[in-house]
Amino acid sequence: QVKSQGLSAEEREQKRARRKQERERKKRKRKEIRKRKLAEEAGEGQPEEKKEDEDGAQAKDPAGATPREESTLVFNKVDVSADYVDKEQQKKEKKKKVKGNITPLTGKNYKQLLSRLEARTAKLEDLRSKDMGKAKELEEKMKWTNVLYKAEGLKIKDNEELLRASLKRKEKKRTQRKKNWGERSEHVMEKMQHRQDKRRKNLQRQKSRKAENRKNKARKKGRVLPEDLK
Repeated sequence: QVKSQGLSAEEREQKRARRKQERERKKRKRKEIRKRKLAEEAGEGQPEEKKEDEDGAQAKDPAGATPREESTLVFNKVDVSADYVDKEQQKKEKKKKVKGNITPLTGKNYKQLLSRLEARTAKLEDLRSKDMGKAKELEEKMKWTNVLYKAEGLKIKDNEELLRASLKRKEKKRTQRKKNWGERSEHVMEKMQHRQDKRRKNLQRQKSRKAENRKNKARKKGRVLPEDLK
């Protein structure tokens, strides 16, 4: 009886597998029919056009050898003359030529800015003593460079007095911050020490209270302590 039940289960499984295979086969067949129909619909208008193209080609060239250059379109090829240069590139090159290697005096590192300005001034003074024309040319170039950088939106810091004042203010702020930090650290240390002392006192008080409670319990039980004898 058990054997017959096992066989019937196997048969059922086989039946299910066959049905599944049949469903998949039908699905594939439907897909193929659909694809064939689409291909037929797409290719309905093509044969006539192909014939016309072939007839036209034969009329143009009886031998049927049409040159490749006449029938082929070349994309993504633009002949640009050597004289053509982008206007933006021209502007950039012109600005670079005017600016030269002069870096702008910008940023918040006032100490570095001041040293760079002093070096620049010393260079100009040295050049004035040797060649006045070259010194004037360099000075003019520096002015134009600053104007161009300002036009780009950069804040040029080339005033020595203002730089010294800013440096002094920065140093003052730094010392003040250092002082405040020192005071804060000292205050934190004092606070920590105060908390530790308080904790130590509380622990000592708890210890002495527990000891006193133990003595009182001993007295209630009728014990005589050394302290009581005195």
